Amino acid sequence: MPIFLNPFRKHDVSDFDGVFVPLENAQRHPSVVAANEKKFGDKGFSDEKAPESPPSYSAVTIESLRAEVDLDLAASGHDTAYDRKSKVINKAIQDIGMGTYQWSLFVLCGFGWLADNMWLQGVALTLPGLTSEFGPSVTHVRYTTCSLFIGLCLGASFWGVASDVIGRRLAFNATLFLAGLFGLAVGGGSSWIGTCGLYASLGVGVGGNLPVDG
Repeated sequence: MPIFLNPFRKHDVSDFDGVFVPLENAQRHPSVVAANEKKFGDKGFSDEKAPESPPSYSAVTIESLRAEVDLDLAASGHDTAYDRKSKVINKAIQDIGMGTYQWSLFVLCGFGWLADNMWLQGVALTLPGLTSEFGPSVTHVRYTTCSLFIGLCLGASFWGVASDVIGRRLAFNATLFLAGLFGLAVGGGSSWIGTCGLYASLGVGVGGNLPVDG
């Protein structure tokens, strides 16, 4: 999988090796295979819950996947469309495991959540410094937090819709870029009003990142 991607280019799943694996080429984790073999060899179900003809477990095919789902549903006693869909998704997650792509995605989204939570706490830590440097009263300096939350509301409203139009990758990168850019600019604010404006712009990026990676 390439490390650096052009966020403005439309990518295809073929650009990422190992992300899309056809079912006939899929490899199952040994723990999953062992668990399935144990289930198919288990005769402990009651007659009313047991499948009509327990199939033999084999390679990864649509038939074997359907047999596993039927066996799980027979054991649970619940057979609805939601149960079947959730079983298929759970089995896919178990077979996929936690590979390089999943860890990369975990770290990438972790930076987004880090920015979201860090700045909500960071603005409160800067209020005493703003009072001593620019002179607003203790009552008025609290409007700095208000300016940040105004930016959060605007960013969440705009980027939540924009991500459906331009795609989540570009929206995610853009929101983190805005958060980083104006986060650095806040440290060089020349006045309290200007700093509030920078915090509002920072909030547009941070607030936009919440609906994009959440």
